[in-house]
Amino acid sequence: MRAFRFYEPGVPWKLEEVPIPPIGDSDVLVKIKASGICGSDLHYRHGRMKPWKIPITPGHEISGIVEEIGSRVKNVNVGDRVCVHYIISCGDCVHCSQGNDNRCRNRRSIGYHVDGGFAEYISIPARNAFKLPDEIPFDQGAIIGCAVSTAFHALRVGEFQPGDTVAVFGLGGVGMHAVAWARALGASMIIGVDIMDFKIRLAKEFGADYTINAAEEDPVKEIRYLTDDLGVDVSLEVAGTEKTMEYAILSACESNYASGRVVSVAAQFKPIKIEGMRTLREGALRKSGDHTRDDLRRVIKLVKAKRIDLSKSITHRLRFDELNRGLEILDEKKENVLRIVLIL
Repeated sequence: MRAFRFYEPGVPWKLEEVPIPPIGDSDVLVKIKASGICGSDLHYRHGRMKPWKIPITPGHEISGIVEEIGSRVKNVNVGDRVCVHYIISCGDCVHCSQGNDNRCRNRRSIGYHVDGGFAEYISIPARNAFKLPDEIPFDQGAIIGCAVSTAFHALRVGEFQPGDTVAVFGLGGVGMHAVAWARALGASMIIGVDIMDFKIRLAKEFGADYTINAAEEDPVKEIRYLTDDLGVDVSLEVAGTEKTMEYAILSACESNYASGRVVSVAAQFKPIKIEGMRTLREGALRKSGDHTRDDLRRVIKLVKAKRIDLSKSITHRLRFDELNRGLEILDEKKENVLRIVLIL
């Protein structure tokens, strides 16, 4: 089969012929139909983060068709359409027993520890294959595996409740879906913040009540005005910069003694600064991490029920062999891009 292999930062990923991976008794072989390019894939490209093993086939947003199953597999059958959960958890540790498989002490990540989805086939534990309803296209099924579910989980980490006010800083693939989930789950006010006009316009279509271009306006000042100086109940930082983290914290704070919940979603590679503990008095600063099996299960049901519309989420559909071009498009930001999916 063909697979893209990562060897080192700064060079194109190599499309090579490699063996179709074998499966064990509790595994399934999935013929990949769609594979999404995530912003985190750029961390490998630039050397900000290295995979656990090299060379590796990256890619963790995956959907496809079950082609072969192990002798002990009962949850899926050959021919089933599936979405792949990229966290391989043990199911036995204390965190798994609490339903927090994203914190599994023995976890491995597809595309980081083990070969991922930029290939024609992938072998995964059967418990990582979630049936994908016929109503959900493969391209949407791929991004459900990360961009859509990670945004859903971030709101849960922020203890979102219907009627809350929400601000989202960074309107990329995850941030835009956080806007959509806040709308679907009953936010009373949603504020999207970015510096790209295309994303600011699109955020309105995804459900934002107000949008702010942080390159032209002070988002903290505008959010304080929109919330009668209360700040928002939930503030999500999804851009991964020190400045947006500062904005997110200050936008969740009243000028006196109350505060909302701030969730850092994007990877932060530089230190962040909190100006005094009073800033988050009675509030919370939390770090969201991936999503859980339960999140993915709920998201698939909600997408099937059309509680959230993913029809505008994918701006680019490319051939499988155009992966490096897709990485360049995402990296250079010269095109109006939200999510890129490779179609096999």
